[in-house]
Amino acid sequence: MGGGHHSKLTEEREWLLARVREKHDLTLEQFRAELAERGVYVSVSAIWNFFAMEEISFKKKPSAHRTGTS
Repeated sequence: MGGGHHSKLTEEREWLLARVREKHDLTLEQFRAELAERGVYVSVSAIWNFFAMEEISFKKKPSAHRTGTS
């Protein structure tokens, strides 16, 4: 059980970290699409887990229009 799991993203670590520095507002889906262009096919959750392990978090953008009363 467990042990020895090697993420495809380990090999893309330097590229991913550089990409975050270059364009910090990319969504996880955009990262997934760019990785696919590089021939790396992973799920959004795999990308989420990678960034969590690197202690990089993404903040939700505030909505321009909120519903409800003021």
